[in-house]
Amino acid sequence: MIWVFKTSVKSKSKVKSISAILDSQVYPGGSWNFDLDDCDKVLRIESERLEVQRLQDSLAQAGVVCEELAG
Repeated sequence: MIWVFKTSVKSKSKVKSISAILDSQVYPGGSWNFDLDDCDKVLRIESERLEVQRLQDSLAQAGVVCEELAG
């Protein structure tokens, strides 16, 4: 399944600082990436399992706003 989120991430250094959070919630078998050139700073996740609220809560603790975009 694919999820798409609008985020407050503005830099590659911020992506690096939250990569462990994303890895722990997406892997094994999933992938994630950011489009920092997009105005919504899009986070795209492909995974067979994802607990969206848990992801949002974890990112919020790291200072990142993350809102799921309607598909």
